[in-house]
Amino acid sequence: MEIDKEKREYIIKRNSAISILTNLLMGVAKVVIGILSGSVAILSDGINNLSDLLSSFVTVLGYQIAKRKPTHSHPLGFGRVEYISALFVAFIVLYAGFEFLLASIEQIRKPSEVSVTPVMLLIVLSSIALKLFLWRLNTKNGKEIGSDALKLSGTDALSDVLSSSVTLLSALLSYFIPYSFDGIAGLVVSIFVLYTGFSSVLETVSAIVGERPEKATVERIRKIISGYPPLKGGYDIQIHSYGPTRQIGTCNVEVPSNATGEEIFDAMTEAQGAILSQLGIYFTFGMYAVNDANPTVRLMKNEVLKTLKSVSGSVIGIHAFHVHLEDSRVHFDVVVDFNLENFAEFRSRATKRLETEFPSYSFQFNIDPDYS
Repeated sequence: MEIDKEKREYIIKRNSAISILTNLLMGVAKVVIGILSGSVAILSDGINNLSDLLSSFVTVLGYQIAKRKPTHSHPLGFGRVEYISALFVAFIVLYAGFEFLLASIEQIRKPSEVSVTPVMLLIVLSSIALKLFLWRLNTKNGKEIGSDALKLSGTDALSDVLSSSVTLLSALLSYFIPYSFDGIAGLVVSIFVLYTGFSSVLETVSAIVGERPEKATVERIRKIISGYPPLKGGYDIQIHSYGPTRQIGTCNVEVPSNATGEEIFDAMTEAQGAILSQLGIYFTFGMYAVNDANPTVRLMKNEVLKTLKSVSGSVIGIHAFHVHLEDSRVHFDVVVDFNLENFAEFRSRATKRLETEFPSYSFQFNIDPDYS
């Protein structure tokens, strides 16, 4: 379903305000307690909360830019700025984690006495409860409205829960055992933070580079298309994201060679509207005219597929199959997986094999990577 933009804006602003207030209170409290107690683990945890505060500001700023209307220079809008802001947040997390790592190593090398008090333990325990709340809130809402920045904030909050738990355990051990576990706890905390940062960078970069459509989405698109005859299939599906609220797709469909232009146009228009209303994706279609309703053509299509699969195990299927019966020309597209590296060699081998198996015919075909 298409995301309601007003609801999306409200959720992002509300969640960011809650995160800002929560991280500000926790960050200041932990920094003060960390300085007074001499605990590098609590101090690092507090600085991490303050970096989360900056992350929330970046999320709001990114959204404000992303929701700007399209311009002449950027006709598809600024939605991808949200991905950039999420990447910036990930780099903030990485920087904080690296700083914690250095401070923790220094604390292990030169341990200092840590003063543990019940108030300190209560603050750390409270921060765990608040971070669990933020994790649940941001993760749930991030998935609901398709916001990578909010989902990242939720993941970061869960990482903070783990790191704060380690800090709490360290403080409890130090309270009962005359040994400073602070440096070790700080080291574990920094590893949690760095892991979160690296994971977030990889996830966000993947979204920017472009990802394969989800199988469930592809199946829904094909099901919608099949509901508007004479359209069939749904091949070479590609979906391009220009932010969480703007997606554009392209797709090729098969139509009987004897269908009229008006029939095809009406069906494509209706399918386009249905996909947009149900999935929020604006699709444009390419068309293949096929004549596989003919039993002879259908039989030949099956035999051609068997021949191609014997040439290479990378062959997945064929479509757009059309036999020009008047002059024995055959057109089709062959779909291959990404293990096939040498397309020219495959084309040469496949053509020779097909001409051997079907000497009365000439073959022309496109090689399509398995986009969806």
